[in-house]
Amino acid sequence: MKSMQTRRPALFSGIREFFFAEQAPYGIALVRMFLPAVALVPMIRRFGRVRELFSTDGAPTQLFELFGQGTPLPILPPSFAVALYGIMIFALICGVFGFRTRLAFLIGAPLYTYFNLLDAVSTMTKYSVITSHVLLILAFSECHLVWSVDAVLKRWKDGRETSAIPPRVPVWPARLIQILFCFVYFGAAITKIQTQAFFSGEQLRYWMLSNWNYANPIGELMATSTPLLLISGYITVVWEISFPFLAWRPIGRYFALGVGMLFHFITWLSLGLWIFPLICLSCYLAFLMERDIVAIRRFVHRLRLPTSLLGLPRFAIARAIEMRPVAIPASMLWLALATLVAIGAAEADYRIDLYGVRSNNGMMPLKTLDREVALAMINNSRPLREKDKFFSFDIGSMLVGGQLANRLTEYGYGDTIIAQCNINPPHEDLWIEVAIEDSKARIFDSSGQFVTRDSLWANFVYQTGSKMAPGDYWMILKSGGKEISRRPFKLTGDPGSLPPMAPMLTN
Repeated sequence: MKSMQTRRPALFSGIREFFFAEQAPYGIALVRMFLPAVALVPMIRRFGRVRELFSTDGAPTQLFELFGQGTPLPILPPSFAVALYGIMIFALICGVFGFRTRLAFLIGAPLYTYFNLLDAVSTMTKYSVITSHVLLILAFSECHLVWSVDAVLKRWKDGRETSAIPPRVPVWPARLIQILFCFVYFGAAITKIQTQAFFSGEQLRYWMLSNWNYANPIGELMATSTPLLLISGYITVVWEISFPFLAWRPIGRYFALGVGMLFHFITWLSLGLWIFPLICLSCYLAFLMERDIVAIRRFVHRLRLPTSLLGLPRFAIARAIEMRPVAIPASMLWLALATLVAIGAAEADYRIDLYGVRSNNGMMPLKTLDREVALAMINNSRPLREKDKFFSFDIGSMLVGGQLANRLTEYGYGDTIIAQCNINPPHEDLWIEVAIEDSKARIFDSSGQFVTRDSLWANFVYQTGSKMAPGDYWMILKSGGKEISRRPFKLTGDPGSLPPMAPMLTN
């Protein structure tokens, strides 16, 4: 009984220490400054499209509609939608500088979530989901106690202008952000494990070759290396699974975060992602402990960098706020400024008049779509060309994870020739043939196989034999009786070097 009584308090004391250990809130303050600033970039760019994306004059598509749950969120008239959008931007900017921080996030976080849910087609993304959760955590944290306008005003009010001792608060908000990312990465790994195309490199290749996000020429170059795709896929899954188990270890934390920074940097280079990596890296700042900030400060002081310049904006804002009449509380000033921003946003939308609502000729008419184009978009009966079903066709001599690891154009006697075709999904069940043709257009060998609709590639393996004379040949891919692609190769060497019973070709 005594052993059980002593173990239970030890267990709960460890959990209590994990969530409620007191530290200076440097990490969560850095998240407060960087995360809303990054999240504001796409939201400010959408300001001119509020009427179209988030109001009754446009065509908002709520996330609930995609799941057949109707439209539970109210859709406001354009002027009210623009006014609320302006308040959201103002609130998040105030959160960055830390002016009435809790009030700013309590208003900005619900509005940010509301507008994202209203436009599930373009505004709602993975990074906006992460941002909504983190903004809610910031609203209930003490992230305003350091490096903020609120902290400067409080220091001036209390007369502690020269105090260098930071306040210490429970660390649970930072822990919640850390746990959020552990679940995000672990869940992503479980999803990838169940996706065969990810481990074969096919999924990564299609992502890198696409320009769905932004141009990514480096990704297009990386997509040509199958071994690189395979290695990257396995490393990503191993890192995502191990992240929750390393993130809080003394040495493992630096490894997990270091690989994470490299991972998100590579996604920017190879996939054209901009905002998502910056959102994740901003949240990584929650993993910084007090001792990390102390070490960084010492390093910066050794470099003699003018870090005092970073505090000028918040001190300037604090001095401007101090100029208000004493009878007006800072919160009332915040609400008054928010009201002015809302009115200004509505007036800006009125003046811009992007859609010509108040022009002399009336609202801009919608352009009539050509009837044939419209019918083709609704019901395109034109069959898909056979060659459009195939992504690539290459020949080599080595497979890694089922994928062709090299590309060769010259072979010797006894070498293995592997022809691989990659097929664009979705596709029906296909009968695919591969033939070998010499320089005089004579067929030496032809073989085929069925490729089911769930397969993304097919391999044809040949062994060069003594009946093939040295010279130039073609490997030809056929489907539906039509030639799709061909690859040249040269056979060199002495046929007599092979055993006399060696077959010409085998598949």
